[in-house]
Amino acid sequence: MQIKEISSPAELNAFIEFPFTLYKDNPYWVGELKADTRHLLDEKNPFWASASRALFMAYEGEKPVGRIMALVNRAHNEYHKENIGFFGFFDSINDEKVSSALFQAAQGWLKKQGVEKMRGPANPSSNHVYGLLVDSFDSMPAIMMPYNFAYYAGLIEKAGLTKVKDLLAFYRTKDDVFSERFLKVCARCERAKGITLRRLNLKNIDEEAEIIRKIYNAAWAENWGFVPLTKQGMADIVKELKPIIRIEGTCVIEENGVPAGFYICIPNMNHVLKILRGSLKNPWRVLKALWAWKHIKDARLIMLGVMPEFRKRGLDLILIKHIVTHGVAVWNAAELSWVLEDNAGMIRGIEECGCHLYKRYRVYQKDL
Repeated sequence: MQIKEISSPAELNAFIEFPFTLYKDNPYWVGELKADTRHLLDEKNPFWASASRALFMAYEGEKPVGRIMALVNRAHNEYHKENIGFFGFFDSINDEKVSSALFQAAQGWLKKQGVEKMRGPANPSSNHVYGLLVDSFDSMPAIMMPYNFAYYAGLIEKAGLTKVKDLLAFYRTKDDVFSERFLKVCARCERAKGITLRRLNLKNIDEEAEIIRKIYNAAWAENWGFVPLTKQGMADIVKELKPIIRIEGTCVIEENGVPAGFYICIPNMNHVLKILRGSLKNPWRVLKALWAWKHIKDARLIMLGVMPEFRKRGLDLILIKHIVTHGVAVWNAAELSWVLEDNAGMIRGIEECGCHLYKRYRVYQKDL
């Protein structure tokens, strides 16, 4: 076995292709479009203007058996006053020799960058696919949420990493019910003067995106692991979501005409990606994917936030109720993810609106 640092386009192709081979017989794993992964890993991508990385592949002879990315996110370190590195895009056969060698390569590179800790998985940040699935391996993930083999946790822990934080995913169907307390609190909050709710104006998406970005950055400013979205980062999200977003999955709540909070809920496009298998080159799969796109019956809440100055007025509860009554009702079911395990107030509100915890994702860390 040997570990090789990626240095050519052909090697990058192998890095991107590897999980499609590793998971080819798994009924639940879903791969992103390979072109999207290639764009994300392209060093010309704006994300890498404030980050640097190295990619490693493990080989047994000529056969790829594992991969990992090591990165230093300078934007994260500057914002949180930390000196840490990250690992991501970790995939491996169930062999401790392979995973250990991969982590040693990642750690060696990170030590050369002068960082003190390694955290992950981050693909490549908390604004992208984040964390490791540690339970509920018998269902397909929601869009932009990770899926991995159950043995990954053991390989990561044997490499000396330990839990630093869990991220929780909640689920609700249109048949689940609100608690009486939740409805009473919402009714009282909705009677407040000046409260209005509106959909995003998708014809003026650039202006709306800037409103969302400002609320999101302010609402999440003190959250663990959060890195503010730049205008370019938001533009990338808009570009990615614009073809799939549906008006009934959006909402801005205003107080006396001032934007105070929002949510964005999108169809679970993994039903489409599962069929495409990472490529748009097969016409038959594309046709099947288009049919699946029209029949998606579940969604994922990917963003929600309330400006700090508008908190403790129940606006977050109003938004959660609105998601259920106007979004879940359209799609039949929705995942609300992710929520930090120690965000007790948000968890309480989510559970009282009829959601139940159904998946847990873990972020690990190790001193270097």
